Order: sequence, then C-alpha cells, then structure tokens
Amino acid sequence: MSTRFLLLIALAATAVAAPAEDNPQLPDAPGKATVVKLCNECHGAEIVLGHPTSEEGWNQIIIDMVQRGAQGTDDEFDEAVKYLTKNIKAPMININKATAKAIESGLKLTAKEAQAIVAARDKAPFKSIDDVKKVPGVDAAKIEAKKDQLSFE
Repeated sequence: MSTRFLLLIALAATAVAAPAEDNPQLPDAPGKATVVKLCNECHGAEIVLGHPTSEEGWNQIIIDMVQRGAQGTDDEFDEAVKYLTKNIKAPMININKATAKAIESGLKLTAKEAQAIVAARDKAPFKSIDDVKKVPGVDAAKIEAKKDQLSFE
C-alpha cells in the first residue's frame, strides 16, 4: 500500500474514532479563513484537529491534497501550513519518561526502535536529541524529523 493511502486511512480512522463534538472549531488566528477555504470543501475541522503534526507533515498533507484536487495559490497553501503548524501542534513526547508505546505511536517509530530508546534511557537519561539519535537500532533520520516533539525534562 502507498504511504498516501495509509495516511488517508489513518485520517479517516481518526475522524471516526474521535469523540463527537457538536461543532469542532479551528482556533481563531491569522490564516484560519484560508484553511477553511482550502480544506472545508472536502472535510470538516475534525479531520484537521484530529491529525496534529509538524510543519513537514502539514506540507506533505497539503501536497497530497493538491494532488487530489485541492485548489488554491502557492501563497494560500503557504499560509495554511503556517497556520496549521502554529495552531494544530503534535503533542510533545518526554523521551525520558514516556512509555515505549507512547514513543512508538507519538514519534512514528517501530516497536523495536521504541524499546531500544527505553533500554538506552534506562542506562542514562537523554540530554539532547543527539543522544537519542545515537541509540543503536534507531533510525536517526526519524528522530531528526520529530525533533520538535521531543522534550528531555
């Protein structure tokens, strides 16, 4: 299966699994009207709110939506990514306290990679992203891509 297809399945599952709200709303901030204009034709706010991600993740989602027919200018898509990145954030993961399952799902790692991180931090707490990227059996590129979600408290 393609990554895009799996992403769409995940988005759909998130929308179905999320608790129903009468009328979920995007946060009021500059760029909201542009996001509504670009995205509401195909889906509501619950899809966007149910899938927080990084700037890179939002860029990839926008690219995928454009390939599926979303229409707007480059400036509008840039504004949407800025709004989404600032206002719909992925949850932070405290790499020194999170469970292996939380690390796996939150950072999109394999179970084996998450277990390796937990085993390494049990020997010595991580002080920086560089420490995490050195863990044997963990893809350093995946850690780098999720660096904005990591905390070390």
